[in-house]
Amino acid sequence: MDKYMSFAETAYYFLNQGSGFSCGPSCDIPLYKLVNLNTTWHSPNPVSDGYIAISPKHKEIYVAWAGTRRIRSVAVDVMAIFKDFAPDVPGAIVHAGFAESTNAVYPHILKNIRAAAEDNPDYKIVFVGHSLGGANAVLSALKFAKDNEYIKDSIRVWTFGQPRVGNRQFSEYYTEMLGNQTYRITYQGDIVPHVPPWQVLGYQHHPLEIHVINKDGDFYVCQNTVREDLDGAYRWPTIDTGVADHLDYFGKPEITRFDPLIEW
Repeated sequence: MDKYMSFAETAYYFLNQGSGFSCGPSCDIPLYKLVNLNTTWHSPNPVSDGYIAISPKHKEIYVAWAGTRRIRSVAVDVMAIFKDFAPDVPGAIVHAGFAESTNAVYPHILKNIRAAAEDNPDYKIVFVGHSLGGANAVLSALKFAKDNEYIKDSIRVWTFGQPRVGNRQFSEYYTEMLGNQTYRITYQGDIVPHVPPWQVLGYQHHPLEIHVINKDGDFYVCQNTVREDLDGAYRWPTIDTGVADHLDYFGKPEITRFDPLIEW
């Protein structure tokens, strides 16, 4: 888990293609000496940031999405109205802000993932993200699986503190496509997995949730169903949740190392 959260954290640093993993202390660990930066993206409107990297040692291609850092990305988070996911998936609707920020760069990442996968056919394709980045990771992974079913089994998805992305029909479709290849990590009283609310708007999480229950990293593997496990994150009343646990997934993201809301 910690390895994938490290890649999700790195997306917050707005890496630039050609500069490699230049993110100060967070990148000054052996892990990044084994990984090659492939491409980056920075969409101003709708806001979206991230990168693709390749690890020959681990035989993995990483598609990493940044969470909420830019001021403008807050607008993406709060745009909680629904839009259709795809015409051929009837009834499946998703958060409009998450969908638009994903779709803005999807053609770019699709081209680069396909090229990397063709060059490395035995590599896993791992989509990662924290917070808003987790929602982007889920949507981009599902779109990629839908567009490239011949390599669907190579996909893995790791999200951390991910909000709900769509309604029950969307979650059922996602579960059918990638439920057994997804690891949705939640931590103690993190508020973000509780939003947007299902009680009012009909949002529903997808499996597989792994709920980390303490700072030692002990965890509970939730039931692999679309209905949310009452022993996972949902066991915390929303009123008892907060932001502190959202910023403490294995000590990451380390917000003192960058200015979270400094860029427009």
